[in-house]
Amino acid sequence: MTRNVIAIVLILLTSLLGATALQASDVYIDQAGSTTTIDIVQTGSNNTVGNSTTASTIIGDNSNIDLVQTGSNNTADIKTAVGASGTVIDYSATGGTNVLDVDISAASDTTLTTAITGDSNEVTLCGTIATNAGAAVSATCGTEVSANTTTTNLAITGDSNKVAVGANAAGAVNNITLGANTVSDFNVVNLSQGGIDTPVVTLNVDGSTNAVNITQN
Repeated sequence: MTRNVIAIVLILLTSLLGATALQASDVYIDQAGSTTTIDIVQTGSNNTVGNSTTASTIIGDNSNIDLVQTGSNNTADIKTAVGASGTVIDYSATGGTNVLDVDISAASDTTLTTAITGDSNEVTLCGTIATNAGAAVSATCGTEVSANTTTTNLAITGDSNKVAVGANAAGAVNNITLGANTVSDFNVVNLSQGGIDTPVVTLNVDGSTNAVNITQN
């Protein structure tokens, strides 16, 4: 068994003179080894991990991806390929208008955990993503997650955030929290669940004018 540890720290700091223009950092990952740990920290604006045409791809088993984005207008596109079982993705965002798109495909035993603080952020989890999120467009699923034993833990504090989850998997577990004792308003949650087993969803909402749409088949 191989074990790889990759740490990427990309910090964009404001110039002391306030005159230097900042450039965003772009990270692309094509990871094929097993038992890999990847830590990515991005601070600033307009940073990316993958993009709508070339997502960062995880192929090996038992990978642990930790991604922290602090700032605004940051995006992360992550894809786990068939056979990438046991993948754990931890995503943390503080700021506004950050976008996370996760394409699990048929990777089994995947766990996605997010902690988002701020406004107008967006999280999408699908089997395949048909339309990536844009400034005024929500992401849509082409296909739903079909792999077994998928766990999603989403915690969002702030206003006007959007969550879309498509889970057509046996043993799907979804835990979604909006607010967590901090009033969070105008958020939208779209959750579609199906599969041969009864999927589980736990939803906690603290705030007003939130829209929650849950479809279970």
